[in-house]
Amino acid sequence: MTRRARLFTLLIAVGSCGVVTWTCAHRPSSAKGHLEGRLEHGGRTRTFISWSPEGPGPYPLVVALHGRLGTGAQMLKLSGLTALAEQERFIVVYPDGIDRSWADGRNTSPASKQGVDDVAFLRALIDEFVTKRSADPSRVYVLGMSNGGFMALTLACQAADQVTAVGSVTGFMGAEFAKSCSPTRAIPVAIVAGDSDPIVPFGGGEVKGGRGEIIGADDTFALWRRLDGCEGAPTITALPDADPNDDTRVERREVSGCREGSRVRLDVVKGGGHTWPRGDRYLPEGVIGKTSRDLDASAELWRFFAPHHK
Repeated sequence: MTRRARLFTLLIAVGSCGVVTWTCAHRPSSAKGHLEGRLEHGGRTRTFISWSPEGPGPYPLVVALHGRLGTGAQMLKLSGLTALAEQERFIVVYPDGIDRSWADGRNTSPASKQGVDDVAFLRALIDEFVTKRSADPSRVYVLGMSNGGFMALTLACQAADQVTAVGSVTGFMGAEFAKSCSPTRAIPVAIVAGDSDPIVPFGGGEVKGGRGEIIGADDTFALWRRLDGCEGAPTITALPDADPNDDTRVERREVSGCREGSRVRLDVVKGGGHTWPRGDRYLPEGVIGKTSRDLDASAELWRFFAPHHK
């Protein structure tokens, strides 16, 4: 069969996708079966990579958002989520932001300055996977790194009717945006943050490079406890020092007893930088800080998500 014939067969097999088109992916990956997709939205062609289990589903959906200057393909490599999706049988989607950025409510990114509505785009992307790719609408999870983590928390504020739970690694919330956050329901939120992050300050303030004033990890944790109606003080646990040579330790702060069965968690990576724990070191340590090997961020976020259904 020729390449053109194989492509035609694939397009027929996935059905009529309306504004979405699908082609075979040619990206390096640890898992087979990735697809590249394009979605026409807001007058732009938006792109993404996805992996789905075989069979009719429905399956949980995880949307993984890259950081500023990243891509969906780089998030695939950084997070290792496809290997986890194979094991746990969920769909994973790696979208691309406009000019390698997301409009996350801080109004400082290229996407924001171009007037991109990434909340609407990600809503549309989730809709496509629910209606046409066997995603379970009651189990839709969004996670992200840095700018993508800010974006995940923006969705928690503005799309809690559609998103079941969110996770953010090295991303908090813009100071002004945080004041207007008003989710339509209690939504589980997990945050992973290095207290020695040289780019996104753990304690809040101005993000390096003039990318807006933010609230810090503790204030973001407190905000979501309030928004989710959590009662009582957080439980604090020192996680095992899985790698004594990485110069990091992880302290978990978690509160349950929140409205609608939600939870809020903050994993503080003591000594950790602007990095994805257990992920690739994508830049030199002198630029982004230390990468913890004591915590597998992808696996822990999935474990946080999995019990929650909407």
